Amino acid sequence: MIEIPNWIQTFVLLGIGLVILVVPLKVFWEMTKGARDRMRRSDDLAARLKERFGGVRTEGGFLGPQRIGLTCEGRAATVFQPEPDELVIRLDPKVAPKFHAILRTRGSVSLRFAVLWESLRVLRRHRTYDPMIDEAVDLYASRSFGPYLRELALDGLPAGGKPSGLAESLIVLRRMPGTRKFEVRMSPTGGFRLRFLLRAEDLLHRPDELEAAVHHAFRLYDLLVLA
Repeated sequence: MIEIPNWIQTFVLLGIGLVILVVPLKVFWEMTKGARDRMRRSDDLAARLKERFGGVRTEGGFLGPQRIGLTCEGRAATVFQPEPDELVIRLDPKVAPKFHAILRTRGSVSLRFAVLWESLRVLRRHRTYDPMIDEAVDLYASRSFGPYLRELALDGLPAGGKPSGLAESLIVLRRMPGTRKFEVRMSPTGGFRLRFLLRAEDLLHRPDELEAAVHHAFRLYDLLVLA
């Protein structure tokens, strides 16, 4: 019977121990890589937001998207990125919306109904019959709120004049740089939030455009909730 030298036994045991130690560490490193990337993107975004907003602060972020709190014209909002190609602006007002509505970029297929999942409401599409709005944005709301939403959009489209009010904000948000789609959702349970799907990082790197996005989010809130 051949006796295995001690140095070989030691070498094998060290190799097994190294594998047992390194493999879990590598798995943990890969698992947390997404969280580190999210926090890095959020920190970079927060630094740019400080150029235009006051009270910028970051919260959380390891188990979910890091949230950036800020104030715009004395009112509070929260900005975060659930995904690299997504940006959400959530308003934190004292008065919650009383009605349910979805306002979003019109896609290649425009459905007659949309579902507001947070309140389990099916909302009907309301057309303005003005091509500037109907060819760019879909407006979904309840039967009671829809006619008001339609008239509010039309009031901002004077014949031969510059768009104002609701119409202006919808057009500005629709044309934000680097975005594929915008969507405003409001409900008593879900609050008021503006969401962008991004095709590039233009919006993330332009503090003036970010300021405009937050500004128009509050304008929509004033028109749809406080008016």
